[in-house]
Amino acid sequence: MAGGRRGGPSWGWGWGWGWGCCLLLCCGAAGAVQVSMPEVVEAEIESTARIECGFSIPGNGSYSFIDWFYVDRGSPVKLLRVAGGEVLEEETSYKGRLSVGEDMALAISKVTPQDARTFVCRVGAGSQGTGENRTELHVYKVPETPEIEASSAGIPAHSPSALKIARCVSENSFPPANITWYKNGEQLQAEENKVKFLATLTRKSSGLYTVSSSLLAVVTREDRSSLFHCAVHYWLRGQRLSKASRRVNVTVFYPTQHVELHIVPTAALVKEGDDVKLVCEADGNPAPVFSFYKKSPEDWQDVSSLADTSSGVLSLQGVNKSSSGLYRCQILDLDDMTQMEKEVELVVNYIEGVRVQMEPSSPLHEGDSVRLSCSAHSPVDLDFQWRDEKGRKVAEGNQLFLRNLTFETSSNFSCRAVARSVPGLERSKQVAVAVQGKPRIVAISSPLYVRQDEVVNLTCKAIAFPRPSVRWSINGTTHEYVENQHVASNLTVRVSHELLRAGAMCRVSNALGVSEKHIQLLDGKSSESKGVIIVAIIVCILLVAVLGSVIYFLHKKGKISCGRAGKQDITKPEARKDKNVVEVKSDKLAEEAGLLQGANGERGPAADQSEKYIDLRN
Repeated sequence: MAGGRRGGPSWGWGWGWGWGCCLLLCCGAAGAVQVSMPEVVEAEIESTARIECGFSIPGNGSYSFIDWFYVDRGSPVKLLRVAGGEVLEEETSYKGRLSVGEDMALAISKVTPQDARTFVCRVGAGSQGTGENRTELHVYKVPETPEIEASSAGIPAHSPSALKIARCVSENSFPPANITWYKNGEQLQAEENKVKFLATLTRKSSGLYTVSSSLLAVVTREDRSSLFHCAVHYWLRGQRLSKASRRVNVTVFYPTQHVELHIVPTAALVKEGDDVKLVCEADGNPAPVFSFYKKSPEDWQDVSSLADTSSGVLSLQGVNKSSSGLYRCQILDLDDMTQMEKEVELVVNYIEGVRVQMEPSSPLHEGDSVRLSCSAHSPVDLDFQWRDEKGRKVAEGNQLFLRNLTFETSSNFSCRAVARSVPGLERSKQVAVAVQGKPRIVAISSPLYVRQDEVVNLTCKAIAFPRPSVRWSINGTTHEYVENQHVASNLTVRVSHELLRAGAMCRVSNALGVSEKHIQLLDGKSSESKGVIIVAIIVCILLVAVLGSVIYFLHKKGKISCGRAGKQDITKPEARKDKNVVEVKSDKLAEEAGLLQGANGERGPAADQSEKYIDLRN
């Protein structure tokens, strides 16, 4: 709680004779009852203000009454009295909004702007006398964040008088707030003929205030990027606080001082076929009127029809060699009607006249050699590449040597001229290398297995240049296919006895010679019979091998025994109807015969088994 203890008689408010007597009585009892109150109490509108009243009575005595007053035009107006534990409220405009706490503090609810006045607490203690003190109730309302509106019209630079830059408004403050202006974060001060502030204050029916301020100033061309804002300031609890608006930029008009004209993309990289823009830039505001011209041998040619005269952009679509030249941008400043101009040279890089020379130029034959030379014209340095008809690079440089030419040598080569300093700039020229010679048959369907009366296709493929013709020795339906120097002929024919016997002849010819080959026809039946015999022999050999393996396996397992008793003359076996007899002349054949006997004699009785095996150990 702030504030000192003051006696009531020192106020000197002039409340009239009756109140003056009370003051005299209080003065007579000075020092008896001490009342302490804060000098200032702050309360926000619509909130509850609480004013404390502390007191001390000598000898720990008690109070007999406590009166609360407010001062209106220098006169006290009684609000209420606290006595005997009761609160007696007077009929005032505060009735219904007052209350007293246990500590005898006065609470005022729903504070209004009219409550900003002085309140008095008077304490009576019987024979101890009375004491009183006062508090100033300050009522406040924090202002709303200011709204700023920049001038919608452009402001000419270096105007002889200050013009309106922006207006700032802050509503619902109490007491009235004040507004300050800033440019680029620095506070502006009033300056004669350069900076002015026009402020207005409006009090609403609610008692709150609306404050507004207009900024008038002289601007320069540098202010085209300046940012302006305002701030509203107010006091709260002894501190100066503020709220700032957003920052705005204003349109500043100023004449053009410089003109620039440049090429997009960079002039050094412009090539034939590019889309090019000539951009003219002026530093005046508003933008001037742009005009474009191109230098011709006689005079300047107006090309503004290709330009956007409001933005200063001249568009050239698909430029070529003739697009090169000197261009001019001319501006007219509508502010002061002055003219300015700027020029730029446009160079369109190109490649033209790509030519390939072949030496010798006479007809080429297989085994010959040739040299190809490539040339082209361009304002920039060129590199040369050679590629074949499949696009594969085969050499670099402006010459290509081909040796030992054949029909298989690629018939088409291209020379590509490339400008390395200008990405994407290249041109190419194709040349045909035709190797001449008599036909050479490279594929034929011979021999061919056929059957009489069936329909077959006979194929003959050759390579030659000039293009050859294909003839068959027999009649049929033919189809020809040509690819580069290759020609293929298919003959569809029915096989007759005469055709099967004599075959067919493919004859390929051109102006340089003739080639022919015979197609042999074989009877398909005889080839099938021979195939059946071969297969039968292979099957028999496999069966014998399997049978021998089985007998050997059974012998190893003991299923078949070989006794020594009863040796037999294998050259003269007994003849039996139910047994196979093998006559062997050599030792090796005898061993094989014994194996066969063992295999074929398993159906006989057990007593006869010794006769079915041959002891090959003796």
